[in-house]
Amino acid sequence: MMDMKHIGIYEMAKTRRPRRRGGRPRGRAEEKYIGIRTLFSPTNFDSFINDERYDQTLKMALRKEFGRNNAETMATMKLGGFMETFKKNLKFHATRKDMIRFFRIVERNRIDKKFGLTKREATARFFSDKPYKRISTRRPSDYEARPDNIYRPRPGSSAGKVRVIQKGAVKTEKEIRKVMEQLFMLFEGAFKPKGNIKKSVRTYRKP
Repeated sequence: MMDMKHIGIYEMAKTRRPRRRGGRPRGRAEEKYIGIRTLFSPTNFDSFINDERYDQTLKMALRKEFGRNNAETMATMKLGGFMETFKKNLKFHATRKDMIRFFRIVERNRIDKKFGLTKREATARFFSDKPYKRISTRRPSDYEARPDNIYRPRPGSSAGKVRVIQKGAVKTEKEIRKVMEQLFMLFEGAFKPKGNIKKSVRTYRKP
């Protein structure tokens, strides 16, 4: 019989958790415990893709101390903005004025801004391809320690255990931005249309 926790499904502790001697880890310490324990699980990390702990781990790994790249993170926010804009059936004229309007909409649709998430949460949701909502901070029920297990904080115990490398988002965002600029400015100054001729660029969702 397969253990349910190994197929990416688990139940968060919904009832009041038992007291522990020494208290419980909170905030950053709890986040690190969940993330590092998931990374060091005997199960392949990708098997947790449909599990909230997958996103919890990504969020944890995007801490500055683990090597977060601010430029890559910001580019991810902008890529999300492009994707959210492309979902809408919007029409633009191929003019510099509408190009500026388009990029303003993209900026408003940045996934951290649009969904009220932190950059770490938005990045984690972007790469896990899950709905853009706040990431749970609750410990999975199967990660609960025994009530008689005394919690003893160990500052620095996570040092050297996690290292994140972010790459590709900056390059991809620049390329998409360049393509859109070229589309808007394709015929800029190439000819003077006679009569009521309109040039337009349309964004649409692929059926």
